Amino acid sequence: MPEALHHAAGDQAAGLRRLFGARASQVVAFVSARGACGRTTLVAQTAAALAHAGHRVVIIDENRGPDNVLGTLGMDLRHDLMDMVEGSRPLHKIMQAAAPLLRVVAASRFADELLHLDAVAAGVLNAALREIQQDASFVLIDCAARRGGHVSPLVTAARHIAVVLAAQGSAITHAYSLIKRLASERGRDGFQVVITRARSEDEALAIFDNLRRTAREHLGVRLDYLGSSRVPLTDHLADALQSRLPIASADAGGGGFFSFDAPSAPRRSAPAFASKRLESVV
Repeated sequence: MPEALHHAAGDQAAGLRRLFGARASQVVAFVSARGACGRTTLVAQTAAALAHAGHRVVIIDENRGPDNVLGTLGMDLRHDLMDMVEGSRPLHKIMQAAAPLLRVVAASRFADELLHLDAVAAGVLNAALREIQQDASFVLIDCAARRGGHVSPLVTAARHIAVVLAAQGSAITHAYSLIKRLASERGRDGFQVVITRARSEDEALAIFDNLRRTAREHLGVRLDYLGSSRVPLTDHLADALQSRLPIASADAGGGGFFSFDAPSAPRRSAPAFASKRLESVV
């Protein structure tokens, strides 16, 4: 994969797209309730495809190796986003170049240690996120699944949250529970959905439609279909990210990240029987 990424450097058409097609950063946090859904592979392949198309991309990698984004791209861990928050490293020393248009920021220690931000740390982090997005068309966050279903503060800051679930077993029920928790605890009322390991696009769409209807009826939450990746995971979401996400306004919070000091409104709980409807889809 690293070799393929370097083809972007010599793509003159991509240079023209960067020059004339610039827009505010799109920040997408990819989350999943369970492992083995192919989320990390999908994020890495999508970032590679976006870079090859001429877009500047930053991946924030919350997962530990060896199967994280850094490992997938053949890179070693050097520094962590937490080093910047603590003041021991400037951001430019933390960002690693995977290719001319693709950079990676390791954040596994950050995700482990900083579930709650105080005012000082939030200010430092907000400044860093503005710097990260300043020269990027897309910022993709590969979010680690934490014990108890917790997610890092970066999910709160991301303008878009993409819930990734595999088309197997009880994955859809766990995905619904994750959406319910994020809607309640983080005050979010809209999510993107990605289906992986589906046998066909029709199966992926059927799973999404049932999840969409249940989330709308019981949570009052809007779900939008971002795309799918079948077995083996060789697809990417580059086209979907360019065409299906709402365009980010350049004057909305400075681009793709929300500020951490924005309050989150609690939402009502969903009835327990809502999950029962989802189990028969897969």
